[in-house]
Amino acid sequence: MNLFLEALKHVPLVAIGLLPIMNPLSTVPLFLALTRRMSQQHKRQQALRASLYAFAVLAAFLFLGNGIIALFGISLPGIRVAGGLIILVLAFRMLFSGTGEADSVEAGPSEIKQADLDFSFSPLAMPSLAGPGSIAVVMGYGSQIPEQHVALGYAVVLTGILITALIAYAALVGANWVSKFLGEHGIQAVTKIMGFLLTCVAVQFIASGVRQFVTSFS
Repeated sequence: MNLFLEALKHVPLVAIGLLPIMNPLSTVPLFLALTRRMSQQHKRQQALRASLYAFAVLAAFLFLGNGIIALFGISLPGIRVAGGLIILVLAFRMLFSGTGEADSVEAGPSEIKQADLDFSFSPLAMPSLAGPGSIAVVMGYGSQIPEQHVALGYAVVLTGILITALIAYAALVGANWVSKFLGEHGIQAVTKIMGFLLTCVAVQFIASGVRQFVTSFS
């Protein structure tokens, strides 16, 4: 019982350590840009799927991260650079057009509103929510699990990931309220501002990955 209670104390520590890296609030502008012509029900479905996918990706890297990296011969710097490039493309689209891929559908407004588009896995879940930083944090927690309490340690980390995914879902669902509050022109303005900030984040990801590449090779 004492061991179980001690383990419970580490659950919020895992969530607190992962939450600033995942930063669901930074995904809200991207979510608004990609889903702005969707119905409310479809938006909620996208938020739920993105959160579930993010949980699944982080859980997979918790258990299989080192094996996946060894199998494909990739590294965390490689994941960081790749994620940065994906975010950079999306950020440029937000910055220069103020719209997402949903607006490229050739259909009338009523048809676009009901369009069955799915952005939940990419780019919402990965690399936005479950990005290189979040993966690195989860793998770091996994490496700290004591050998004598492997099952309990994995349960603690998984619970922390689940709490973070639930917070991400709440943030994305709350984006609907933000959309109603700001209106279409307000969302366009926020989208361009956040597009610039996402560009900075993407460049930071790429620069960090390149620096790690150079350090490892030298």
